[in-house]
Amino acid sequence: MDTVRRWTRTVAAVGAIALVAGFGTTAGADAWDARQPGPAELFTGTDGSTNYFRSAIPANPKLDSHSASMVATMGSNTPRVNGPQWQITIYDASNSDPVYHPSFSESDWGCSVGGSIHIPAYATRELPAPGDEWIVVHNKDDGTIKSIWGASKSSGQWNGSCGGNWPAASGGGAASKTEGVGTGAEVQAGSGFILNSEIQTGSIEHALYFTSTKSCRAFRAPAGKSDGDGSGNSCLPMGARMQLDPSVQCDTLSGASAGEKMICVAMQKYGGYILDSGGPGPISGIGVAGDDLTDPSRSPWQRPGNGMRDGGILDNVGLDGSTGALHHIPWNKLRVLATWNGQ
Repeated sequence: MDTVRRWTRTVAAVGAIALVAGFGTTAGADAWDARQPGPAELFTGTDGSTNYFRSAIPANPKLDSHSASMVATMGSNTPRVNGPQWQITIYDASNSDPVYHPSFSESDWGCSVGGSIHIPAYATRELPAPGDEWIVVHNKDDGTIKSIWGASKSSGQWNGSCGGNWPAASGGGAASKTEGVGTGAEVQAGSGFILNSEIQTGSIEHALYFTSTKSCRAFRAPAGKSDGDGSGNSCLPMGARMQLDPSVQCDTLSGASAGEKMICVAMQKYGGYILDSGGPGPISGIGVAGDDLTDPSRSPWQRPGNGMRDGGILDNVGLDGSTGALHHIPWNKLRVLATWNGQ
């Protein structure tokens, strides 16, 4: 399941950032708190797995010998924030939530969620085509992150194209997968996505998810494979970790929104990984989990709330999916680490 498909089905909807729900009103925040994951609960690596996403980049990290060539492929491109079509929905669940035994239409990828998955009754999937229709569930009772790609619900039953299963404490890297499939890099679906709880606190404490139209066939940890086809010194290996130069003054970026400043700081402290092939730009598609519970047009199971609408959670912090939403960040000052930990 190469997620490059989702990015090539339409140009208008691609290359942006998505977020989780419930920001902007007391009622919305309360609803979110009870239903969706907090920032310390995902991609944590607390079981002894390598903590790719929550480990800060050390001072003076070793850079890839071709870092400058890789960054130069961006040209004047500014990453954008994913439109609603590309917002992976992520929910907390427990064994008391409804249980489903999904069947999968794909037969070649070892699709599995371990036989069953608990999905809250109020849950929605990622928006229909041209999206990938993801739904991701963090089960606190059994300690798993399970996901369905191409998810749909009919006659009270969730099914899909494929699915995957990760230990929740494993950090989301490809090596920790239990079974099934993830992103184009084979990491856990939703790894590195910005959470609404982080918007509420004003701090993103993990590395981010990026896509690239210049991804290489080659890959490195935390990736377990690549859906890219590039080669040479200027393409980006799947799993490559990028960092914004720490000399950039994020708090004083002229004209920058609150959302831009949060992303700027996160890119200095934790950076971001190339985890899928897609566009529209050479480096694009920062990922965030979707479903704004305050949206009156929200319609489970098929339509999550749109945080980019006027007054939505994304709109409130300046992340509206437009080309200019992140243009105050000096993306030409990115650099690519030699390894995930800069050593």
